[in-house]
Amino acid sequence: MYADFDNMPDNSRVWIYQATDFMPFEITERVSARMINFIESWQAHGKDLEASFRIFYDRFVVIILSEDSYQATGCSIDKLVHQIQSLENELKISLMDRTQIAFRDSENTMIDTMHMVNFRAALESGDLDENTTVFNNLVETKGQFNTQWEVPVRLSWHKQWLPIA
Repeated sequence: MYADFDNMPDNSRVWIYQATDFMPFEITERVSARMINFIESWQAHGKDLEASFRIFYDRFVVIILSEDSYQATGCSIDKLVHQIQSLENELKISLMDRTQIAFRDSENTMIDTMHMVNFRAALESGDLDENTTVFNNLVETKGQFNTQWEVPVRLSWHKQWLPIA
């Protein structure tokens, strides 16, 4: 059952799928149409799941699920993963590459991605620093998404790669 993203409770589960590249309008429109159809029929053990999604910055597909009425099961989560994989194959985009780190440039205006090995090297060399804004795609709830998703490196799990002063 599709619900309004903004009205979902803060304890709703979150899944973030990050495109390695900017998604043009045509792609975001196709992703949106497919996600609405998927969420409208998303169920666990025959029960409708109350969920929503939004595409942020033409790069992140964020799905949220209220588990207040019924919880997701392994099978229902598998269906979500299969939907994302189907989108990847159909649209020739990458949404499940967890080795890519998304971050904002030094002016905080553009979003870029970098392989985690290169991101770590950029932190160690000083090309990026503790104030670089990163996207913490490991947040688990809508509340965390609202407060801990887009944060400086020093406040994210990425801080483990900062050089020791």
